[in-house]
Amino acid sequence: MNTENGGVRLYAALSVIAFAAVFVTALAVGRYSLSLGDVIDFLLGNLPHDSNPYKVISELRLPRTVIAALVGIGLGLSGLLYQETFQNKLVSPDFLGVTSGACVGAAAAILLGLSAAMISLLAFIAGVVTVMLTLALSKVFQNRSPTILLLSGIIIGGLMSALLAVIKYFADPDSTLSSITFWLMGSCEHTTMGDVAILLPIIATCAMVLVVLRWRINLVALGREEAQTKGLNYTLYRRAIILMATLMTASAVSIVGSVGWIGLVIPHMVRILVGRNTANTIPLTILFGGIFMILVDIISRSFTDAEVPLAAISGLFGTVIFIGILYIKRRTILESDRSRQSIVRLRNRKGRCPGRNIIDLREGLRQRPDRVERLRKDHPDKGHGRIGGSEGRHRQALRKGPL
Repeated sequence: MNTENGGVRLYAALSVIAFAAVFVTALAVGRYSLSLGDVIDFLLGNLPHDSNPYKVISELRLPRTVIAALVGIGLGLSGLLYQETFQNKLVSPDFLGVTSGACVGAAAAILLGLSAAMISLLAFIAGVVTVMLTLALSKVFQNRSPTILLLSGIIIGGLMSALLAVIKYFADPDSTLSSITFWLMGSCEHTTMGDVAILLPIIATCAMVLVVLRWRINLVALGREEAQTKGLNYTLYRRAIILMATLMTASAVSIVGSVGWIGLVIPHMVRILVGRNTANTIPLTILFGGIFMILVDIISRSFTDAEVPLAAISGLFGTVIFIGILYIKRRTILESDRSRQSIVRLRNRKGRCPGRNIIDLREGLRQRPDRVERLRKDHPDKGHGRIGGSEGRHRQALRKGPL
């Protein structure tokens, strides 16, 4: 236990150092070159307010870097929560339809010619409403299985994708359609400190609540029966987890647009290092998500004259990282599949096969009464007048009636 805690502390310390280094680098790197001394002077308050470096950092790079970190934290935590709550390591923050709904809201606002603030507001509202529709649809099936909720999310997500296609069809191909497409691909280019003031309280509040509830998330991850056995209100905490994940995802997408792979890749990276205990995975997910998204933003604005969409960069690096994760965990996945197959075979052996044999022998006894009489004549005294051997046992079972 001490060795495990020491490893977690080491990873956390290295992650904090890496986060600080990446954050400072993001303030210095860009099309307008700044020295590391300028960044340090800015952080210490020694840079003149009327200088160009101060304006570049305070008005352009600081807001987008903070937004990138918050988006990475929000999407990473959302992916971790969904994967643990629904016991499915392949789900991502958009599997309940929140991302698709937010995209529909933003596209509708752009089609109507609304302001940037209204675009973000409608995207956030549409994302939350989409999750509410998913939960309502899952209740229609009257089944509490996580699979039903997952399928409901796929259904509603498909509906939102269809609505988005309809909006694109009616958009002006010369102006509105290009704006919708660019927004959907994600960008931090036009973010301001006003966006930081909106997103920071949501992400920070949800993250602090999750840190407080980290051991309860472990119990929820065990499933309904196990959690209720340990005295946990499973339904209440699962709804609270879904609510926080939805708020973080909807708020992040409403500010920067659709950004994929973060909520899928980051939780897997963290589990490889420290295991599944959310007391360890939540802090590291916060750091890893922030680092990953800041790096994506640096790459998107540093190597070309026009900014590369965030979705393109995150998708490129996300696929490469996920391939590496699958390669590292290939033996674990194989062993898990073999264990699952062994459990299925064992259950079939204990439950289905003996019962089927008894039923088959009962049917044989019913169809061959002459055999029963012959056995009774050949062994009149064996087993105190009962038919001996396995036939006798099954004959006694037959007298008791059907299974």
